[in-house]
Amino acid sequence: MGKGLGSNPNRNFGLPSIRRPIRPKAKGVYPDKSTGVGEYGSTQFPTIVESYNRESDFKRWKMGQEMYFGTGKSWGDQQINILARFLNGVATLADEIDEEGSKEVVTVFPSSTSPEGAWYVATRVRGSFILPNPIQSSALSYNTSDPDPNNHTLTYNVSGIYNSNQLAIYYSVLGDVFEDSAAGPTFPDDLVEKDVGSVGFTLIDVSLGSMTMTFDLSKPYRRVERNKNIYWKREPYDPDDPKIPSYRWKDDGSRHLCSAHSFFCCCPDHLGGALANLDYVPDKTTLDDFPLPNANRSVLSQWESQGIGYYRQWRTLPERRDQRRECKHIHAQRWACGVPWLEPDDYPTAAERDLLEFASSYERALNPEEFFMYFRKKRLSWDRFVLSIAESAGLTIFPGGDPRAGIRTSGSPMLWHDSIEPDPAWCRNNDWWLQRGTQNLKAFNSSTGAFQEFIPKSGTDYPILQFLEPDSPIVPKIVR
Repeated sequence: MGKGLGSNPNRNFGLPSIRRPIRPKAKGVYPDKSTGVGEYGSTQFPTIVESYNRESDFKRWKMGQEMYFGTGKSWGDQQINILARFLNGVATLADEIDEEGSKEVVTVFPSSTSPEGAWYVATRVRGSFILPNPIQSSALSYNTSDPDPNNHTLTYNVSGIYNSNQLAIYYSVLGDVFEDSAAGPTFPDDLVEKDVGSVGFTLIDVSLGSMTMTFDLSKPYRRVERNKNIYWKREPYDPDDPKIPSYRWKDDGSRHLCSAHSFFCCCPDHLGGALANLDYVPDKTTLDDFPLPNANRSVLSQWESQGIGYYRQWRTLPERRDQRRECKHIHAQRWACGVPWLEPDDYPTAAERDLLEFASSYERALNPEEFFMYFRKKRLSWDRFVLSIAESAGLTIFPGGDPRAGIRTSGSPMLWHDSIEPDPAWCRNNDWWLQRGTQNLKAFNSSTGAFQEFIPKSGTDYPILQFLEPDSPIVPKIVR
């Protein structure tokens, strides 16, 4: 009898079982026992076709559509109406602009892949910002002299409409789309329902010196009607005729400019990152329980490097919302808001598309045990919940630079998600601090140099996040 075989005749000496087929892998580098298996930092490189299928917007659009219409897996458990309140001051929502606060509707999507048992889509409803005066052609300037059409802009002179403090509020919505779909300045009564033809442009700059708001003219959006349904569509831009009536705001005094719907989801597909699991100790620890930076990502921001073990990013979120990838949860919420995208044309390849046709039927719903876990843990920790609301309300969640040294790349307030309260010297008015793994949320008051739990208004203290019943007179309304 040969030596070294031991007493177990069924030993396979590390070879894969012949009872299971070998799973095909993407082209890439796969560490084994001789090349560093188990070491942090291993990478794999998908093929061009695999990358194309993975980045497909059509796939996410289709899954969101089927989620919303209830084909297979349900699209959401509930919707939570919230007002996110801020202290009066520069670069925040002041009483002069918005009497109540940032109008947020949060949709809860149960999920077995989330440590909290759910992902959250925060929606700042259309009309959260409405300019008080109607759009006049005399206030608009079309800047089209640049030879690169991508640099063409539309400037709106708001002197006489706002003072500098009021205009500074719009720093918190840089990157949002504004559209001409309000007949007056009152929310929600003056929002035009199913407004076919309304046009949107992205806010890219605010100047307090010239009292202007600047928009990207080269990327117009418009509501179009197809088969009696309203869709949101990216329109082509003609630099030789930038004032095509179909692709510009109604500037005859009949419409007011208002913010379009904006969305943010805390799922990894949209967030481009992952947060640590602080809710409970898992039976088996995975990479995302205590996330580390990706091997193929250069960490340049001090804020990101200081978050090692709590969160990691594999994709930097663009400041402009129209440049971000939208996940299936956001696509589902778009249907609820009446602004789904017109069907994208980046269809997956044949095999992937055939698989997608049956996606809703084979996507597994939560089993009873997972449902019980979801209801036990729902909003137990606010790490992901507040993350979605903060970004939707206009706070920066992943700031560049080094905020702990007073260096920021954005003028907006930010969300601190530290275990201990940040040093006041690092903070700006209306910064939020969420203590990790808790529901302890506070806002920074620059006049007192301290964080506080409540927002004073008219002699009453309100919570930073006010949860509203559906019949509340100030509940955020989704006008389709």
